[in-house]
Amino acid sequence: MPMIRVELFDYRIDDEVSAKLIKGMTDVMCDVIHESMRDHTFVIVEGHSPKNWGVGGRPWPVDEMEV
Repeated sequence: MPMIRVELFDYRIDDEVSAKLIKGMTDVMCDVIHESMRDHTFVIVEGHSPKNWGVGGRPWPVDEMEV
């Protein structure tokens, strides 16, 4: 059972984006492995506040973000 996790800033996710990611990630798994993987592939789309992300050992520079 493959599980694909997609984690993005929460403001980038809505129902349409989530549905497209689920379909697209599943399609890629089937293209790479085999079509029989479709019914066994789980995709989890999670949104997180940029305040909870860090890079290079430092919190994400939320003040400098372009929306």
